[in-house]
Amino acid sequence: MEQMSFESLIEFDDVDGMGTATWRSAKSPAYFKRGDYVPGLKVDGMDVLAVKQACKFAKEHALKNGPILKMDTYRYHGHSMSDPGSTYRTRDEVSGVRQVRDPIERVRKLLLSHDIATEKELKGIEKEVRKEVDDAVAQAKESPVPEPSELFTNMYMKDCGVESFGADRKELKVTLA
Repeated sequence: MEQMSFESLIEFDDVDGMGTATWRSAKSPAYFKRGDYVPGLKVDGMDVLAVKQACKFAKEHALKNGPILKMDTYRYHGHSMSDPGSTYRTRDEVSGVRQVRDPIERVRKLLLSHDIATEKELKGIEKEVRKEVDDAVAQAKESPVPEPSELFTNMYMKDCGVESFGADRKELKVTLA
């Protein structure tokens, strides 16, 4: 347990696994109940304050025992270019979730309704964040491609037997020891 990262104890469930709904892909989709010795905690991953409270509890518990958090989230787009995300849900469903459960919008409304921030302050924060993201993207595009030996840098779990092959599946590029 001590070699695992805290992030590895969190499961994010966006309801649709690569085009197959979780209720169709598993006999028991209540994954947070599956741990034999690790307690589970189901959380609305689209509610920032619920996530904060759950993570606070999970951190305190993880330092002693190690929990699993199940965050119910929702993808607004498909998994990839080959998954447009429109074959297993409607545009109205996506739009409805975005209107009711979008975590950023929920926090924005909360901050405004409790006079914690003004619309102008929030616009300023959004502008700063967009600049930070744009700068990070530009830096990433300008940076050289990392060496294959960096593939598993900062991995917390050892001896999990992962191998990485070249595109032809013949040349071994990296072995995680």
